[in-house]
Amino acid sequence: MKKRIVTLSLTAILGTSGVFVPLSKSAYASSFEEKKARIQNERSNVQSNIESKKSEVKELETKQNQLNQEIKKLDEKLLDTGEKIEEKENEIKKTKAEIEQLKKQIAEVKKRIEKRNELLKERAKSLQEAGGTISYLDVILGAKSFNDFVTRISAVTTIVDADQKIIEEHERDMKLKEEAEAKLNKQLSSLEEALSELASLKQELDKQIDEKDKLLGQLEAEHGQAMDQLEDLVHQDAMLAKQQKMIEQQQQEYLKRLEEEKARQAQASQSASKSSDKTVASSDGGSSPEPSVSSAAGSGSFIWPASGVLTSKMGMRWGRFHAGIDIAKRGTVPVYASAGGTVSYAGQMSGYGNVIMIIHNINGKTYTTLYGHLRSINVSSGQKVSQGQFIGYMGNTGRSTGQHLHFEVHNGTWRGKSSAINPLSVLP
Repeated sequence: MKKRIVTLSLTAILGTSGVFVPLSKSAYASSFEEKKARIQNERSNVQSNIESKKSEVKELETKQNQLNQEIKKLDEKLLDTGEKIEEKENEIKKTKAEIEQLKKQIAEVKKRIEKRNELLKERAKSLQEAGGTISYLDVILGAKSFNDFVTRISAVTTIVDADQKIIEEHERDMKLKEEAEAKLNKQLSSLEEALSELASLKQELDKQIDEKDKLLGQLEAEHGQAMDQLEDLVHQDAMLAKQQKMIEQQQQEYLKRLEEEKARQAQASQSASKSSDKTVASSDGGSSPEPSVSSAAGSGSFIWPASGVLTSKMGMRWGRFHAGIDIAKRGTVPVYASAGGTVSYAGQMSGYGNVIMIIHNINGKTYTTLYGHLRSINVSSGQKVSQGQFIGYMGNTGRSTGQHLHFEVHNGTWRGKSSAINPLSVLP
């Protein structure tokens, strides 16, 4: 009796999509050992890449931490510079107020100076009209009495002293004005120069922080890509481990069935030797069992897996490679198998949330489709599905910012983003 064996990825494991022709026990065991060795070798390479990628991620994280510390120091400098600028601005504001007050004082001094100028002009005019000198003899001879003489002499002295005092005050005010203006103008110039220097420093710090932010953004993008690649490698290793286990199970089952078939043939031979007509009895199953490869084909092409709006295409997005397309729609949205095939994985995957992978054999070529961020999964690993068959509902699980279906198409078996092709190139 024939028994159909559903595997995770028989196309990848057995390397054929047709009916398996049983070999001898040793030949078939050798074939299985070759396949296990090939997968083990691939697993070793993947695991080596995982360790290498972990080291890369760790190195990027170390760089990020160092860069964050540098940015923190720059932020502290920027804050300190901002405080100094504010202090200088307050000092300048205070100095400008003092200058305004001084201008008022200087205006008063100027008024006094102008008045003195007028007075001195009058005094000079009087002296000029008097011949340039005051005749004390005219003063004495003009006196009508001794008291009048004393009064005249005192008046002349007072006038002379007043002229001298006016000149001294005039010179003192002029000097005061010039010194005060020079001092405050110098102070203002010094403060404005300091403010300009601090503003330049702040501009330079801002520039450095922008450069650091850009570098940090690049590191974060590289870190994100490395993490995505690491996740892909981990998933590849898990898939290969399942394939290896399934091969071992198939090998054991096949060897067991060969032993059973051998026993049946021996029993039939004994029965035949006792028969009078020497008829050779056939076994219950006819020929030896032929485990078939489960690779249900679709209609020969792909169909859209869900209705909705195409919100994102394949390519670079937010500094990372987006390995498929996104289809979004609100409400309860069913998701269908894009082509007929065998479910190779159905469960949780980091980043993808609830995910389904289906292996297809279309026109002799192997493809794998991936359906991510599902709300629910309605198929199981190893299950055969037909094109257009309902497999789950669109959701928002994993790294997702809204309900949508993330749909990928891969050449051959799923090997992470490296095997992805543009779904739009195969969809109608």
